[in-house]
Amino acid sequence: MRTPGSRHTKVNLAVAALAAAAIVPLPAAAATNDLTTTTTSTTTTAVSSPSTTQIGTAHLVEWDLTLLPDQIDANPGAMVVDTRGEDRNQLWFVTRVATPDPDVAPDPSVSGQRVYRFNPAESLLKRDAQWTSWDLRFDSMAGGVKKIRPSHDRRYSFVRTASYVQRVDTQKCSYGSCERTVWSFPGEEVFPFVSDIAVDDQNRVFTTGISPAPSSFSDGYLQMLKPGAAPPLTTPPTSVNAPIGTVTRWHVGGAAGACVSQGPSTVCNSGIDIHHKNQYLVYYTEPGSNNIAELNIAITYPTASKPNVRRWSLDTLSAYVGESITQPRMLKVDRWGKVWVNTGSGHLVSLDPSTSRMTKHLIPGTANDSFGIAPDDDVIGYTGAGTNKVAMLLPKFTPIYVPPVPGVALFEDFPTVVVSEASQQVSGTVPGDPKIVQANTTRKNDGTFVEALINTGGNNSLSPLGITPNRGKAQGTFFYTVGLTPPGTGTNCGIDFCIAKRIGFARLPVKERIKNPRDDDDADDGRDRYTHPGWHNSEPGDDDADGVPDQYDSSSSSDGMRIDEPATVPIGQSADYPASTSATTLALLASVTADPTATFAVDVYNALGALVGTSGPLVGVGLATVPTPAVGTYTVKVRNVGATPITQTPTFVVREPWLTPQQ
Repeated sequence: MRTPGSRHTKVNLAVAALAAAAIVPLPAAAATNDLTTTTTSTTTTAVSSPSTTQIGTAHLVEWDLTLLPDQIDANPGAMVVDTRGEDRNQLWFVTRVATPDPDVAPDPSVSGQRVYRFNPAESLLKRDAQWTSWDLRFDSMAGGVKKIRPSHDRRYSFVRTASYVQRVDTQKCSYGSCERTVWSFPGEEVFPFVSDIAVDDQNRVFTTGISPAPSSFSDGYLQMLKPGAAPPLTTPPTSVNAPIGTVTRWHVGGAAGACVSQGPSTVCNSGIDIHHKNQYLVYYTEPGSNNIAELNIAITYPTASKPNVRRWSLDTLSAYVGESITQPRMLKVDRWGKVWVNTGSGHLVSLDPSTSRMTKHLIPGTANDSFGIAPDDDVIGYTGAGTNKVAMLLPKFTPIYVPPVPGVALFEDFPTVVVSEASQQVSGTVPGDPKIVQANTTRKNDGTFVEALINTGGNNSLSPLGITPNRGKAQGTFFYTVGLTPPGTGTNCGIDFCIAKRIGFARLPVKERIKNPRDDDDADDGRDRYTHPGWHNSEPGDDDADGVPDQYDSSSSSDGMRIDEPATVPIGQSADYPASTSATTLALLASVTADPTATFAVDVYNALGALVGTSGPLVGVGLATVPTPAVGTYTVKVRNVGATPITQTPTFVVREPWLTPQQ
C-alpha cells in the first residue's frame, strides 16, 4: 500500500472512458412490463415555456485538490445531499477515477479512489479547509460512477461502486488506517450500472440494480443490506472462506438501477432515497418504465389487495402538460417528505406522495445533462454537466394529480460475501480560491431558474456533477464537485480535457422572496466588502441577500424566519399559528401584514394559555415581540377586530445566538 510521500503518478485517462464503453442499451418496459425489448436512451428536448433572462453574477469559492501529495484519484462525482441539516458547513464526496499505483502489484484492496470528508472554515476564506480521506477497494469499473451516503451519526461512510457496497468506519482506526468492510455479490462483479445509495437511521443500506441475464433480477431489483458486525480483518484481504451473508431483494422491475447518459457525465445514476420520518417507505426511479415508485418494506406479505408498491407515471404527467418528460435519474426526498427527481429530458419533477400531486420544471437551454439534484426547503439545487451549470430552481407550477398505480413486488434472499480490510487514512489542508462568474436568472411560468456558469469569468471549471446545499449558510448556497477542466490546465490530461479534483461553493443570488430563509451574516464569506468591493451582493431591503429582510436581520444573532401563506380571517374571528422556541432563544417576533385598512391584533400565548405578548389593535401592520421566551411551543393569534374580513400574511422570527463563532 502506498505511504505518504510516495511518487505521484499520472492517471491513465482510459479509465474515464471505461464506463462509457461498457454501457449497454437501457431496457424499456412495455405496457405489460415485459423487458424483452431494448432501446437506447436519448435526451429529448421538451417544449419550453415563455421566459425572460436577467444576467448577473454569482460568487464561487473553489478548492483544488488535484495536486495533493500521494493522491492519484480524480473526477469527484457524488456528494452527500444534506436535506436534514446533519452536516451544515461540512461535505462528503467520493472520487470516480483512479488507477492502482504501478509500484504495487495489482491488489483488490489497493485503490486511488477515495472517500473525502471536507471541512471548510466557517467563514470560507478566512483559513484553509481541512480534509480527511479514506481509500476504497479498487473497482474494475474504475471509470464508473460511485455514490456515497454516511450514517446518521456520521461514523460510517457507505459507498456504492459497480462491484461492491463498501463501508469505512471512520472511528475504528489505528496506525494511519481505518476498518473497511466490503460486500460483493456473486455473479455481479462487473456491471456498468451503479444506482444511488440510501442509508436509514438503523444503518440499513438500500440500492437498486440490474443483474446480468439470465438472472431473475435482470429486469431490476431493490436491495436492502443489514450490515451487522464486521468480520475479522484478513491480511491480505481475500474472499476465500469469507463469511457468506444475505441481502433482501425485491423484484420491482422497471429497469430500476439502470441509467444511461449521452452527455459529458458519461454515466448517470438511478435514484433511491428514504422518507426521513417514515423510514419504511423507500422511493426510487424506474427508468425503463418511466416511473417514480414507492416501496413499503413494512408489508411482509404483499398481495393484490395489499400492495407494497405504488408507481407514478411520468408518461401520464407528460400527457397532462404536453411535454415529453423521460428518463428519471437521481431522486431525493426533501425534509417535508416531497420527492424530487431530475430527468434525462432536462426536467426537474416533484411528487407529493401524500396527495399524488406532481409538478414539472424544464431547465433552460438544451444538452444540460442533469446530474445532481439537491432540495433545500424553498429552492432545488441542480447541476448541468453538459452546460457547466451550478444552479437552483424556485418552483412555480400548479400541482397536477397523477393517480398512483399499485403493484406487488415479491422478495427473496440473495447471497453476499463479506470481507474486512484496511483503508488508508490521509489528512491535509487546502486554500480556497474566490471567483466571480456569470449568473443567469430565467423566469418562466414553471419557475425561476438561477444558474451560475462556472466556466465563465476566467474560471476553468467544467462538468459539475454532485451538489448539496450548505445548511450552515443561506438558502441559495451550495457545494458542488468539478469533474473536468480544459486541456492543458492540469496534470491528468487528454486531448479534450483534464480530469480535475476540485470542490466548489456557489452563492447564488436569490431574486425572489422565499418562505423559509436562513440568516447568513457572513454573506461575503470572509472577504471585506470595502477591500473587495465587487464581491458583495445585496438585494433591495436585504443587504446580505440571505432572504431575511433587514428589518428582522440582526448581525449579532441567527434569525430563523418563516413566512406563512396569506389567509383570510372573518369578522370577529382569529387565525392561530404555532411557533417554537428553544432554551437559548433570545426573542420571538410575530409580524403580520394585511390590507392597508385592516384592523387587527397580534397576540402571543404560551403553552399554558397565558398572554405573553401583544401588538394591540393596529391598522395594516402588526408586530408582537416576546423577549427571552421560555422554551416551548407558543400560539400566535391574528384577531380580526375590524368591520370587514381581512387577508393577512404572518411572518415569524426566532432569534438565536450564533451556533458557531464567525471565524
